[in-house]
Amino acid sequence: MAGEKEKEPLFYIQQPKFQFPETRMQTVYSSRKAELDRKKKLLENSPELDATIEKNKKKAEESADVNVAEQEKVQETIEEFEASREEKKEAAPFAFTTGKRKPSFQRVKSFKEMNTAERIDYLIDFPKQLPPIPCIFETDEKAKRGFLLSKDEERIQVKLFDESVEQIRIQSIKEIKMIGLRG
Repeated sequence: MAGEKEKEPLFYIQQPKFQFPETRMQTVYSSRKAELDRKKKLLENSPELDATIEKNKKKAEESADVNVAEQEKVQETIEEFEASREEKKEAAPFAFTTGKRKPSFQRVKSFKEMNTAERIDYLIDFPKQLPPIPCIFETDEKAKRGFLLSKDEERIQVKLFDESVEQIRIQSIKEIKMIGLRG
């Protein structure tokens, strides 16, 4: 094996001369705490700032006498505003209340809780995108099975399962029951 010649690769992949870019990482950073510490050190070390602070204090004391009168005026206007605001609250009970919140929607009754007139209105206003609901319309004489088509002032039209249409007086209806698709 020592006598074998080293073979050159059979497949050459030509690689371009590629220089990798220099990576520049963050070398300086600052934090809020470090800035505050630096400002404190500057304030502690400068005697000129102490002199300007004292001058500002004297000016503030002189202007304080003038500001007292202005502050009293501002306080009076704030109190008037708050008093008028309380009056408006008492006048408008529906305005922002801190009491118990009510839901913004009304609970819909179930079909079983509705009376006959409400059930008829529900079936008339049933979404047209959905198939009609088969029901049993019970009267004094007999029960009829079908779909509610329309409603007049005194009568309703019911399409029976045998494709015939019957009219039933609303006053004679005792009960309306949904039977679903099981029929």
